[in-house]
Amino acid sequence: MHLKMTGPLLASMFLSLAGCAGGDDSQSAGSLNAQESAAQSQCVKRFEGISSCAMGRAKLDSVADGLAVSGLATQKDGVASTFAQAVKWEQRVGMSLGANGGYQLSARDGDQVVSTLRVTPGKEANSVTMAPTFTGSPGGSRYTMNVYLGGVLQGSSPQPAGMVIVFTNWRDFLRWAEMHHHFLNDFDVDGLSLGSAKENVGACVWRVGSEKNTFTVDINGKRITGDQVEFIETIAEGAYPYRHFTGIDTNAIASQYTINSESITAPTGVK
Repeated sequence: MHLKMTGPLLASMFLSLAGCAGGDDSQSAGSLNAQESAAQSQCVKRFEGISSCAMGRAKLDSVADGLAVSGLATQKDGVASTFAQAVKWEQRVGMSLGANGGYQLSARDGDQVVSTLRVTPGKEANSVTMAPTFTGSPGGSRYTMNVYLGGVLQGSSPQPAGMVIVFTNWRDFLRWAEMHHHFLNDFDVDGLSLGSAKENVGACVWRVGSEKNTFTVDINGKRITGDQVEFIETIAEGAYPYRHFTGIDTNAIASQYTINSESITAPTGVK
């Protein structure tokens, strides 16, 4: 049951979706349009258990390094990754974004978009803006931003729904990315202890990290250095948690976008 850039940049992105309580029909149209577009477009099965379909005017080509996505000229272009029930999704990408480049990741459960993360180059060199959205509460959910350095929490800050975060001194962020999509359950995610994990079971989480570089970001008026940031949805009381998801849609404006690897993890007991 489904409920409701100028210059190159290097990053490791961890996209974590944990349940995403509640639902908002206003968010589903984009996903439905993406699926309809994908159904009529080129689809390939380059990675086990995943059907990759071109959206808009994008084209897909299997290459030695993975799956090359070309024709990413507008926000309607991209690739839809569709699969059976999953609790975790991972993808490594090499990309090159221009002055007006950027991308948006949309996590969906069936025809319901449950969370998005928009990433664009900032106004200053080596800066990036990130805008997470969550649909668990009417009008969008609030969220908490946590910043880590070497796996150690450096700072935490509650944010209102729709808040856009600016990161600076993040060299090479938009050239390489590692993205993960995950349900937050009552366990640690990838070895990082989430102090509010049990209270936030069913929450959507996006995580973005840098393998080799650090960034700075403002938390409560203080400049914090980190190599990984996560955005955890604040679950509304009585919200119903999702337990799996079925797709990730990536819309991008980029001159080069190659998916080097992609994988999913099914829920326990599901093959």
